[in-house]
Amino acid sequence: MDKNKFNEHIGKIFQEYRLKNNLTQNQVSELTNLEPRHISQIERGLSKGSIDTLIKLCNAYKITPDIVLYDLLDTNLKNCISIYNEKFKKLSKKDKDTILHLIDYFLYNQKSDPFC
Repeated sequence: MDKNKFNEHIGKIFQEYRLKNNLTQNQVSELTNLEPRHISQIERGLSKGSIDTLIKLCNAYKITPDIVLYDLLDTNLKNCISIYNEKFKKLSKKDKDTILHLIDYFLYNQKSDPFC
């Protein structure tokens, strides 16, 4: 994906979640300590921001970075990441941790099972 498409994609996602949260760019600016002009540039695809900016905006919109970045992954990689589905994302951190521990448990036992 070229730089312009990359920036446009990220900008559209952030604008979508800002609007879903009924926030103005000025309100986001207050939440993130980012300049409203910078937020506008990101949403229009003129700037991509930094990792720090990504985290600040994700926190403001109550989303995780994978929501913003997932569509930028190679299709083959996306197919391998089946755990990142919408249902899993909606779980609490405690529930996610429990599921991941169960997966680790089953993977560990599968490796030690002589019939596998």
